[in-house]
Amino acid sequence: MIAERPVARHSDMLAARAPELGEVAKALAAKSAKLEAAMADALGDLLGGTRPQVNCGKVEKAVSLKLHKVIDPVAANFRFADIRGCEILASVDYHGALKLTDCVFGGSGEWSAASPARLPASVDLTLRHFAVALGAGLSEIFDCAEPFGTPVRSDVLGKFVSARDTDTFLVLRLDIAVGEAKPWHVLLVWRQAHAAQMLDERALALTASGPGDRRRPDAKPFADIPLPLTAVLARMSMPVSRISALQPGDTIPLSIGRHVALKLADTEIARGEVGASDGALALRLTSIAWNSLKQGHEQ
Repeated sequence: MIAERPVARHSDMLAARAPELGEVAKALAAKSAKLEAAMADALGDLLGGTRPQVNCGKVEKAVSLKLHKVIDPVAANFRFADIRGCEILASVDYHGALKLTDCVFGGSGEWSAASPARLPASVDLTLRHFAVALGAGLSEIFDCAEPFGTPVRSDVLGKFVSARDTDTFLVLRLDIAVGEAKPWHVLLVWRQAHAAQMLDERALALTASGPGDRRRPDAKPFADIPLPLTAVLARMSMPVSRISALQPGDTIPLSIGRHVALKLADTEIARGEVGASDGALALRLTSIAWNSLKQGHEQ
């Protein structure tokens, strides 16, 4: 016997799911080389053409309590946000800020004195320029539709991340050295969900093992699959005696309602009004099921 059609084969790409933490961390780590180059270029402009050495460490997972231990209680913290509201937190401790300022003003970048309780105006000015350079580098790395706007600064981490925050965070440390001076560092922090949104979706899909985007119906492998839709123009009831007496040529009046349902199998996905387009019967959609659900209406 020969089968009428090929035996169906299971595809794990049908199982849509959010990317796991390890997948996001791996995709984020893949950006390290580009991030190092972009930050070296951006800081080079700030340092008058002296291009520093920038090295990215390993992407680490952290909960809020660990984050409060890794970042100094008082540090220069900047929060960048893109047009979708996805955030990146950048933190520079006071000692690093002093070393950077020394380099900007022509020094060697060595600073052995104790960090002050409050930063001088020259350091605050340097940090403002540093934040602009950092934002430009991050915008380039993550292919932002628009550059990051002016970041919000707070020297108290708790104003950005509460110690009771239940999110999972990803932390990347950048070690930055100018000449022979000892390096200082910048910590970049993402919430897991924000990192997943900011990363290239194609890279994230490949990290999850498999071509194609499993979260978007307008992308492969689902985009070209044809699905039969049915517009229900009218429903009626008729006695059995009348049905049994039907003959060719009989006329059955139809009462078409103002709103007609558009169905995918047995599920209503939209409603519309009947009309004409290019001389043919047409349906002008007035509501879509998933849009109505977002607004809290039942379909």
